[in-house]
Amino acid sequence: MFERQHVSDLRNRLAEPRRTIIALTGPRQVGKTTIVRQALNDIKIPVIYENADGLVRPADGWIADIWARARAAAAGGTAVIVIDEIQKVADWSESLKREWDADTWNGVDIRVVILGSSTLLVNTGLRESLAGRFERIRVMPWTYSEMHEAFGMDLDDVAVYGGYPGAAEFVADQSRWSTYMLDSIIESVVLKDVLQMQRIDNPALLRQLFMVGAAMSAREVSFTKLLGMVQDRGNAATIINYLDLLDEAGLLCGLNKYRTSVMKKRSSPKLQVFANGIATACGAEWSRSMTNDRRGRCYESLIGSHLRNAVEGTKLELGWWRDGSNEVDFVLHGNRTRTAIEVSTGVSHSRRGLEQFKAEHPDARTMLVGPGGIPFIEFLSMPLEELVSDHD
Repeated sequence: MFERQHVSDLRNRLAEPRRTIIALTGPRQVGKTTIVRQALNDIKIPVIYENADGLVRPADGWIADIWARARAAAAGGTAVIVIDEIQKVADWSESLKREWDADTWNGVDIRVVILGSSTLLVNTGLRESLAGRFERIRVMPWTYSEMHEAFGMDLDDVAVYGGYPGAAEFVADQSRWSTYMLDSIIESVVLKDVLQMQRIDNPALLRQLFMVGAAMSAREVSFTKLLGMVQDRGNAATIINYLDLLDEAGLLCGLNKYRTSVMKKRSSPKLQVFANGIATACGAEWSRSMTNDRRGRCYESLIGSHLRNAVEGTKLELGWWRDGSNEVDFVLHGNRTRTAIEVSTGVSHSRRGLEQFKAEHPDARTMLVGPGGIPFIEFLSMPLEELVSDHD
């Protein structure tokens, strides 16, 4: 069975002395539970696994009972607790904090792994109660290399359908693939995760924003224009808030224009899905037989999703740049580095935008991805450190 790098990372963390709670975070359906199962497959110490899914509201003391069983199983040694769908347990972060601190005080070696399908709710609990007691393993949609190795998908398939292993089995049947994406991933996140996170005054607007925005991945669009494209009434502040929620849920984000004021950063974002399969399922007219113009947008979005997922949890940020008629598709930047990246699917492509960016920022790196530059497969296989001049 194919193993992502996260499996080795988790095994290594569990082999270390007890230090922190390990939290696997990331969007739905990217394989977090499978990673834990693979990492624990050959472990030689007791494992207590519990899944809160299906529990409307676990009784008070549910987590304490799990801990008591783990302490008994450890018998003075070591045991591992794994709690899946942790966000469904009321006051879960406070309960974990209480039991973890008790073990720390008493010198009890219980290792803890938590994960959940709601990125928003898990992130909130970690921030509110468990600061300083956890470290993340971030699990993002699958890369080209992973989809190719695990499922034999070629570059065009990944560009149109990529990102989610469960959907890969249905690529040959596009109707079935679309149904899976909409029901198992998109509706689950938009109608469950985001709505559970906080009060949403206009759920219909949130859903319309997501469907419209995802289909426009790799396009710059103002919040005012976005507002005009949805049917339900709202305002720019609401659109900004909803887009931030979709960003944290791992579905859709707005990339900021590089080196602009805060006001201008919010004035005209470049929409970007976290996996191209999301855009295709939401109506982007992408297929293996698409026109050259659509292919260019599709591959630009593919590179954008790859970079957006790569910078998750790092000090690097991803944006875009334009000065007059000169434009660069993506700018990867940190405190001490910036790399301008232009994407091309044509046999010839102007480097004018890259050259102007370099003229204004002499210390920057510039890259053309596609014909005449770095081949797509090579770029998608490069570690993040190789893309920046002085990695933060």
